[in-house]
Amino acid sequence: MNFASDPSIQRKISKMAARVRWKHPELIRQGIDQTRLVIDQGNDNPGSDDAFHFLVLGDSGTGRHRFQSPPRRIAERLLPHKADAAFLLHTGDVVYLVGALDQYRANFLRPYREWLYHGNAWKSMSPEGLVFNQPFLPVPGNHDYYDLSWPVALLAGLTLPLRRYLQWFDDVDAGWRGSKQGEAYARVFLDVLNQIPPARLQDHLELHYDAVWDGQRCLRYRPGVNTRLPNRYFRFRQAGVDVFAIDSNTLMSFEKPTNNLCNLRRDLRSLEERRTTLYKTLASSNLDETHRDDLFDALETLQEECFDLQRQIKQLNQINQAALVDHEQLEWLKEGLITSHRDPAVRGRILTMHHPTYVTEKTKCNQADTHAIRRQLRAVFDAVVRALGEELGSAKPVDLVLSGHAHCLEVLRTHDTGHADSTINWVICGGSGYGLRAQRREGAEITEQTVDGKTRVVATSELFIGRNSTDARGRDGYSGLRVDVAEGRPLTIRLTPLVSCRDGKSWLDADPDPISLRS
Repeated sequence: MNFASDPSIQRKISKMAARVRWKHPELIRQGIDQTRLVIDQGNDNPGSDDAFHFLVLGDSGTGRHRFQSPPRRIAERLLPHKADAAFLLHTGDVVYLVGALDQYRANFLRPYREWLYHGNAWKSMSPEGLVFNQPFLPVPGNHDYYDLSWPVALLAGLTLPLRRYLQWFDDVDAGWRGSKQGEAYARVFLDVLNQIPPARLQDHLELHYDAVWDGQRCLRYRPGVNTRLPNRYFRFRQAGVDVFAIDSNTLMSFEKPTNNLCNLRRDLRSLEERRTTLYKTLASSNLDETHRDDLFDALETLQEECFDLQRQIKQLNQINQAALVDHEQLEWLKEGLITSHRDPAVRGRILTMHHPTYVTEKTKCNQADTHAIRRQLRAVFDAVVRALGEELGSAKPVDLVLSGHAHCLEVLRTHDTGHADSTINWVICGGSGYGLRAQRREGAEITEQTVDGKTRVVATSELFIGRNSTDARGRDGYSGLRVDVAEGRPLTIRLTPLVSCRDGKSWLDADPDPISLRS
């Protein structure tokens, strides 16, 4: 039995499109682009080549730690850098384990209350329609789309009088509901236009979609007033840098499953048996918090591995594989990058999403999801390079890719991959709260097989902080990130990792030296 359920790609796309009234006639009539936003800077509009910094965190949405909460500690580490930060990017998995609305107060509002308008009232604040005092910009993670599977949801309802005896279930970070296929995430962060009566839609659009970008109207993001996002994927510009935020949950289509159907089903049964054993162990009331945390981390990993295999099995049985690809979003990203490179006002590009493309964290490095995202991005970047030709010069399709999903902080750089994703900087910031993971035993180099059967190194990890990390003095290092963009051209980026380790009943900071990324 699956603990959680993951909606199909088609359902994720259609549900989110309905919530924002994607391509509604009134939006088209008013010439509105639902994938762009302009951040209202007040009287402090930066120049196109000015310096700025922003903050990053991800995979943070746990509330199960009664004491020494990692999300709260990383939020506190970010606070000294908050006042002058241009924005904060969250790389997804905002709320574990199944993105439930009733988990947002403990798992999101409590740790990040300083970013909320009137955040001192977070205990009584509704998570719907949040307003931030500074730009807080997430992308959806896989857990933000999950629901409780119906047997578990039924069990939750039937055992209401006995919950005080089921400590393991109370601590599972799932509440008693799910995300309703991403609805909770949408109601917290997106401009959910389908909740607005048709008679009021025109007025709403005229009030909040009054910014103009390349001749089209778009959403104006006003800290302290209106901080909704226009869509599950979007772009904005800060001091001449275009930031593209995409929903990688709908980009996981597999070119060719790595195993035959019989072997995939055998592997899935094995994982399900291990998961059942974990359920039985978690039912014990004699576990201390540390042991319980380790078991929940293992359960979450097994669940993701099960989903990974289930998607491959489903695709082997899928007749029309083309329907599994989010072509519209991929085309949007490709055209947006091409337009950005042709705009002389733009000096660089940053891409943020949930799933990593290159990673050495042991649970994510060989997942089919990881390889699927890598293939999709390569195709987009290759198409951008073909379209621009000599116009591109020495520039890369993007200067930096930020992601989460892997529970660590990792900095990687690609070598010659044979594609347009060569010599690009890749940063994973997914160690901001949930259970940390270790680096794989194979080490820092990522290899691929070439068409002639040879093995070549395509990427190298230059920093890894997670479970038992050397850079965290052998401790488990939770992390956030400050990213500084220097003034001028070409784009110069420096990373400042902010790392804290639990040391008994207190925290120990173990920050590595800042890293200047190569162009």
